[in-house]
Amino acid sequence: MNQRSYVKAVAKRLTCSKARRDEFVRDLESDIAAALAEGETWEQVERRMGDPRDVAREFNEDLSDRELAAGKKRRRNKVVGIVSGAVVVVLVVLVVAAWWATPKTAPAGQSVGLSEQEVLAQAQKVVALVDAGDYEAIFALAPESLQQTMTSQEFADAIEEARATVGGGDWGSFTSFGNAYGVEIVQMGQTQEFTETMVVYENAVITYTITFDGSMQLTNLFMK
Repeated sequence: MNQRSYVKAVAKRLTCSKARRDEFVRDLESDIAAALAEGETWEQVERRMGDPRDVAREFNEDLSDRELAAGKKRRRNKVVGIVSGAVVVVLVVLVVAAWWATPKTAPAGQSVGLSEQEVLAQAQKVVALVDAGDYEAIFALAPESLQQTMTSQEFADAIEEARATVGGGDWGSFTSFGNAYGVEIVQMGQTQEFTETMVVYENAVITYTITFDGSMQLTNLFMK
């Protein structure tokens, strides 16, 4: 785990207000920077500080009731979008004004010159970027129209919030990919490559629903 991923792993487990979380993150980053400046390697710093889960748990144990309440409110009010109380919407493409009554389906990749396995491989790439915390790379895969509606930081915060909510929050390390399938859906001249991929982690099994447009740009990312 690199320095950035370590700090994010701690931050996403903090159950306090946003202001207190940001303050703690700044202090943590400052402590790390000071240790590195004094000659410690990042590996030494990481070992000394310990597991991010333990760091966050110790911090949370010292929180006042007021901060705990503020943390609950922050999570509750975060606009990620919850469908049927189970599916957390991380990224939703701007929908067209009207759709043809009956969508046409075809094998995944047919209209974009790819096989189903190649489309599924692209979905697995997105999953790997989520696991690596490389949200800027994921954001770069989205169409320009979506990038204009939110910043890359807002996008990263939304994914972090989803990861902290879905599957109990503590997924553990990636273990393997499970069942996956893809289908192409064409409506009103719009092509969508729809994929669903099961991913097994140490502590959770997460199903990703990932969709690309006709240019293979990322248009939807769901986790449940």
